[in-house]
Amino acid sequence: MGCSIKGYGKNGPQMIEGKPSGLILNHAYGLNDIMEFDDPDHKGQKLRLLRLRNPWGNSEWTGAWSDNSQEMKEYSHLILGYINTLAPDEQFKLGADDGTFFMCYDDWKDNFSTLFLNVDFPDHWTGVRFKSKWTKSNAGGLPVNYVKEDLERYATNP
Repeated sequence: MGCSIKGYGKNGPQMIEGKPSGLILNHAYGLNDIMEFDDPDHKGQKLRLLRLRNPWGNSEWTGAWSDNSQEMKEYSHLILGYINTLAPDEQFKLGADDGTFFMCYDDWKDNFSTLFLNVDFPDHWTGVRFKSKWTKSNAGGLPVNYVKEDLERYATNP
């Protein structure tokens, strides 16, 4: 899985209230894991976190749950315990400038605009490729209006 932030005509660092967030507009990030911990300070509540990675190996999120954040200082024992459960080739050093960072789910959904999903099918499955091109007549996209005519047209979109 991966994700990105639409820049809407802008490129470069994402700014939040005039300060760089550490994230980059129009840039893909790997979404490597999703986890949920019991919050030891608030019984019955969960800490919902995502582990992301900038493939460039630098430029990490600077908000809540970032390397030097108060949340990471308070809960680093949970994160270190999580890291130790990973396969050896998945483990990383907490606090390293390697592009790996954590975000809480709410911050992730407030900042990222696109989620990419890919299915890695087993080798024994077969596939077929069709050579063609997208045109207005065969690729109308999602319906703009949810009225019967548009929905029926979309249902026949090849």
